[in-house]
Amino acid sequence: MQVSVLNRTMKLLVLALTVALLFTAGEALNCHRCVPKKAGGDCELSVETCKPGKDGCAAANFLRKPYGHYQKCMALEDCEILKMNAYIDIKCCSEDMCNTLSYKIHYRYQRKLPCTAVEVEQDT
Repeated sequence: MQVSVLNRTMKLLVLALTVALLFTAGEALNCHRCVPKKAGGDCELSVETCKPGKDGCAAANFLRKPYGHYQKCMALEDCEILKMNAYIDIKCCSEDMCNTLSYKIHYRYQRKLPCTAVEVEQDT
């Protein structure tokens, strides 16, 4: 009798764990997607569901000509590496739709502009 109860308990536990794993595996990350066809060009903002291996969202502004930008799914490790590039202002994050763009003009470019510094946030 005790073995039978133990077997049922184990089967229920395995079933519960399987169901829990199915629910967590089905939750993919969603990111804003805006990738211009041409460097510095415009793009259409959409939503991208990240594929396996892409565990983060990225939003980047290029600080040299052609001064482009993009938003997309990316491996967080790759995104963090891009932060080392002085000519890319990139935001790396891992929550749904977290990769909003922030347009900033950095201090090293202020002398080339007729105004001081400007910071504009893009609402989506």
